[in-house]
Amino acid sequence: MNYKSTKISFLSSCICFVKNNAVMLTALLTAIVTSIFIPIDKAYLDYFDYKTLTCLFCILAVVCALKNINFFYILARKVVQKFKTARLCILALVYITFLGSMLIANDMALLTFLPLGYFVLTTTNKQKYMAFTFIMQNIAANLGGMLTPFGNPQNLYLYTKFNIPNLEFISIMAIPFLVSIIAITICCIIFVKAEELKLEDEKLVLNPKRTIIYIFLFAFSIIIVFRVIPYWLGLVVIPLVLLFMDRKALKMVDYPLLLTFVFFFILQGIWAESML
Repeated sequence: MNYKSTKISFLSSCICFVKNNAVMLTALLTAIVTSIFIPIDKAYLDYFDYKTLTCLFCILAVVCALKNINFFYILARKVVQKFKTARLCILALVYITFLGSMLIANDMALLTFLPLGYFVLTTTNKQKYMAFTFIMQNIAANLGGMLTPFGNPQNLYLYTKFNIPNLEFISIMAIPFLVSIIAITICCIIFVKAEELKLEDEKLVLNPKRTIIYIFLFAFSIIIVFRVIPYWLGLVVIPLVLLFMDRKALKMVDYPLLLTFVFFFILQGIWAESML
């Protein structure tokens, strides 16, 4: 590969990186600019919400490990196989994404279940519903994630920052959550016909040992979010287990998302100090 080709490849990689991490880079640039007004010192260490960052990291890491053993894919597929029409199948896909975002965060729900939607529609020759299904899954992921403290990163931050009680948090979001379910259901009923479809069989087997351990780690992460045990335990136990069982999962964690929150915390800290 010559110098020109290498340069073009490098520029393409940079452009792709900027596009994929626009929010993180914007937050970084803003943090750098605002740090001019509040010089960087030891006080910056107090800006970070370490519990939020730890909880987010733990959940993302465990979800990546579960994804690597096809746990969510097999679980979703078994649900989809119970339905026989395009309407019910797409409703199932949307509901799975909706419920998944409540447990594994909206971004991970999309990464997990969008490919399933593509596979189901292509293998059953229902590509005409592809755009609609993807749009509804995106909407479902964002609306479903609002009910639980760990449904999206913003919820996790607000939940930990202001120490909102569990039942109070859920009760606040319950009404818009129910309205969202009704609206999504109506849209699917109106725009998707009850056409019969078939899904080809595919043999996928879960690793029992890994499945049990990863589910335990996921439950462990949720317990940390709900303040049952100290958050620092998660930062010790989960990376240590995954280091031996699935190092790839640790590499797959959405670190730009974590860095985005780091920069947001810096901005928040600078803003708070400037108001004093």
